[in-house]
Amino acid sequence: MVSNPSELEGDVRSGDVKRAVSILIVEDEALIASYIQEVLQESGFAVSGVASSGPEAISLVSNSPPDLALVDIKLAGPMDGIEVAQLLRGRFNIQSIFLSGVCDPETMDRAQRAMPLGILEKPFRPSQVFNALQRALAELHLDRS
Repeated sequence: MVSNPSELEGDVRSGDVKRAVSILIVEDEALIASYIQEVLQESGFAVSGVASSGPEAISLVSNSPPDLALVDIKLAGPMDGIEVAQLLRGRFNIQSIFLSGVCDPETMDRAQRAMPLGILEKPFRPSQVFNALQRALAELHLDRS
């Protein structure tokens, strides 16, 4: 295990260097997005960008692909978070963790079918975000030791 679990250890032979895991935040409530960004940065993660809509998220990913995305299920605009996560996964091979203030069975069933690496229910504590990210990174084998 690495000393800072949010860092990727590079292979010295291939010239890789240690770098923080990058996370894209897709959240249309500015206050929540800012809070998540602060939590991630304090935990040693790099925030590759903050998007408030699906099209903005796609644009950010095209320019700077993250290792993982935190995506709010309910987004304003033409795409909801489930559609955004499916597009990130299908087009860019980027996995997501959903953020949700919605608990209705139909939405949650649709979210599960999108195969997220986790779902965090709002409101959440910083430790819950960190733990969800650690589980996701372990599943993606990004927490190399």
